[in-house]
Amino acid sequence: MARYLSRADLSRIAGKYIDQYYTRFGISKDAPEPIDPERLASAVLGLNVKMLPLCSDGSILGLTVFQKCRFTVILGDGTKLVEVFMPRDIVIDSALAADSCTGCRNFTIAHEAAHQILADLFPNDYGKAVKCRGHIAYRERNGQPSWEEWQANTLAAELLMPTFLVNAEIERAALRLPNGILYKSASDPNYEKILEMAARMGVSWSAIRIRLQQMQVINGKPNHCHPLDIIRFGE
Repeated sequence: MARYLSRADLSRIAGKYIDQYYTRFGISKDAPEPIDPERLASAVLGLNVKMLPLCSDGSILGLTVFQKCRFTVILGDGTKLVEVFMPRDIVIDSALAADSCTGCRNFTIAHEAAHQILADLFPNDYGKAVKCRGHIAYRERNGQPSWEEWQANTLAAELLMPTFLVNAEIERAALRLPNGILYKSASDPNYEKILEMAARMGVSWSAIRIRLQQMQVINGKPNHCHPLDIIRFGE
């Protein structure tokens, strides 16, 4: 990939699409609301979001399609499924349909949408260089970290958890962490508040924790996080 985008670059890109989303649905930043990644993908980006079985072992969370292609999956019982995907399809593994998988599902949709955004914005730099198999970019549960995946993950996080929205949720939850310490324990009232924030925003505990570290609300070293820390946001 010839173009390397910083977190600040990706935040600016996300901001443009969030503005479009808020305008489309009549939402004001004075009373911000969480971003529904499926509505963002379909109504703002013109993507086709589908949910189908993609694997039998949970290894593939989702994929995005750049050119028409066939996709074959063999399920655990030996059933063979063959699908034809079209450009701008986003496909999420049907195992993520459960309510308990909301965070992972939402982040996967945002991640795949981010691939499409970057390919649209930088077709010469990104579209030709993105790591694809048969014109498909995958989000794998235990995939190898790469610059392309880091950028898609970071853009996804900026789309779902923009700073202004997180700050509004912090105020709403009356979150107070003067020493920056958060204990992952029900005995810490802030832990329950952050769980509520995550639920309202449709993200996982890991996602909001890493975002709060990046914003220096809680202690941590987000700049040194392994890229897979973000890939595992929804787990």
